[in-house]
Amino acid sequence: MDVISSVRAADTCLRILQQIAFAEQPQGVTQIAGKVGIAKGAVHKHLRTLIDHGMIVQDPTTSLYRLGPKIWLMGQKAPDGQMLSEIALPLMQAVRDDLGLAVVLSVPTPKSAFVLATLRSNQPIDIGVRPGSELQLHSSAQGKVFLAFGPADLWNQLQTPLEAVTPRTTTDVETLRRDIDRIRQAGYAVAPEESLLGINALAAPIFSATGAMVGSIGLIGSIQHLSADATPHQLKVLLDLTEAISHRI
Repeated sequence: MDVISSVRAADTCLRILQQIAFAEQPQGVTQIAGKVGIAKGAVHKHLRTLIDHGMIVQDPTTSLYRLGPKIWLMGQKAPDGQMLSEIALPLMQAVRDDLGLAVVLSVPTPKSAFVLATLRSNQPIDIGVRPGSELQLHSSAQGKVFLAFGPADLWNQLQTPLEAVTPRTTTDVETLRRDIDRIRQAGYAVAPEESLLGINALAAPIFSATGAMVGSIGLIGSIQHLSADATPHQLKVLLDLTEAISHRI
C-alpha cells in the first residue's frame, strides 16, 4: 500500500471511530457506512482492525458496535479537555437554568470548533448541538471566536470559496475578515441563521492563565429567543460565565 492509500485508510478508520464515539447509541454496519460514505465491506475491514486494537467492541447479541476499554484509558491521558469540562459544566448549568438556552462548550481544532459538552435548552422545542460535532469556523459563532482570538494560522485552514451553509452564511473572505475584526473589538460573536435557518448562536472566548484562548462558550437558541441583537442580560450572563471559567483554569 502506497503512502497516499495508507493515509486515506487511516483517515477512514478514524472517521469510523468518531462516528461510533459520538453516536447516541451503539452503531450497526449499515449506519456507519451511511454516515462515513463507504461500502459496508470496507467498513467491516476497518471495524475488525479497531476491534483487534481494543478501540471498539461488538455486542454479541445485537452485533452493534460501541467504544472499547482502550479508548477509555486513552481518554484519561487527555486531562486538558476533561479539566475544562469539569470546571465549566456546573457554571454552564446555572446559565442554562437562567436563560433557558442551550449552552455549548467548544474547543478549537485546526479546521473546526469541536463541541466538547452541551447542556440542552429547557425550551418546549429542544435545541442543542451534540457533543462531538464539528462546527465550521466561518459559519458558527464559536468558530468566529476562534478566528478572532486564536492563532493566526487558523485563517490558513479556511477552505475557499467559503461554503454557504445557509443563504445567510458569510461567504466573502473580506466580509468575514471585517466581521472578525468587530468580534475582536466587541469580545463576542453572533452567527444568526448562518449554520441553520431559524437558529442563532452567541459565543465568547475562554482564556487560560497565560492569556491563550483555549475554548469558547456558546448560547444556542431560536431567533425568537436569541435574536441577532442579544439582550443586555444574555450578553452579560455569557461574558460573566466565560470570565468565571477563565479565572478557574
